[in-house]
Amino acid sequence: MPATMCDLATKLPLLIGGLLDRESKLKKGRFREETMTDILTGALAAFAGPNLVIEYPPEAVTGGDIDLRFWHVADAEEVHVRLQAKRLNAEMDGKRKRKVQHRSYEHLLHRPNSTAPYQFRTLESSPYPWVPLYMFYNHLSVVNDMHFKGTTPTVSGVNLAFAKDVAEQLELKVAGATAAAKKVIHNQRLSHLRKNFFELDAILCPAGDWNGEEVPPPSLVAASLSERYEEFIKINDLDADDALFRILTKPGRLQVALNAPRRLGNGPAVRINQTLERPVVTLISGRTDAAPTITGGPT
Repeated sequence: MPATMCDLATKLPLLIGGLLDRESKLKKGRFREETMTDILTGALAAFAGPNLVIEYPPEAVTGGDIDLRFWHVADAEEVHVRLQAKRLNAEMDGKRKRKVQHRSYEHLLHRPNSTAPYQFRTLESSPYPWVPLYMFYNHLSVVNDMHFKGTTPTVSGVNLAFAKDVAEQLELKVAGATAAAKKVIHNQRLSHLRKNFFELDAILCPAGDWNGEEVPPPSLVAASLSERYEEFIKINDLDADDALFRILTKPGRLQVALNAPRRLGNGPAVRINQTLERPVVTLISGRTDAAPTITGGPT
């Protein structure tokens, strides 16, 4: 039986989590976000063809980021998801072993140079209709550690989080670091950010009737993301005022975009696009004669 997108959503976190654990066997270096994202795009390439097109920038300078565009041709609906990848730090800090509850995403406060804006602010301010998300890569040994195992939200080899929620925590850390007291705030830690997590199936295997499609339609992806956004209320036991505020401030971009501008034309399933800054994967459902002709794909 051929693999499905739902299989990918289940197996990919196990693969990435296991690979990160093997990093300790390396004599030099570590696995970067780019490596994990290459695995993700490589796995998606198995579905390349009429329903899935992968476009790469001319040079691999993306830092592990990737865009997913869910397009229903017949209904002229789209959902655009922008993923920025960050990996958990290693267990060993030199010769010192980090406690699992102290493991963190060290590069969340990355900035290209001293005068550039923080990367998290750039992601959060992604233009409409992009839905900006973080994609966190975690070691399988951390996933299975008793400190996290069986907790909610679930810690997985790949977790997603709304950039808006993560940015709020990072702004607190930046403010604390620049205050006169130089307050240390541990808001980059997995144990702190876990409250924002949801799993990869939210976008690759959303619940609902796919109507026989091989890739998830944008309407189901939008509904799934909206559900995860509101689940935050229950998971974090928000009071009535905070719950109402979260509902009222739900980003409009979590709904499908109608007749969003497209740049995808006829051509191969895997292609180079000179205008791109990061890989773009377009998942096409509801094909009609208006859909582009896609050649090639997996054999």
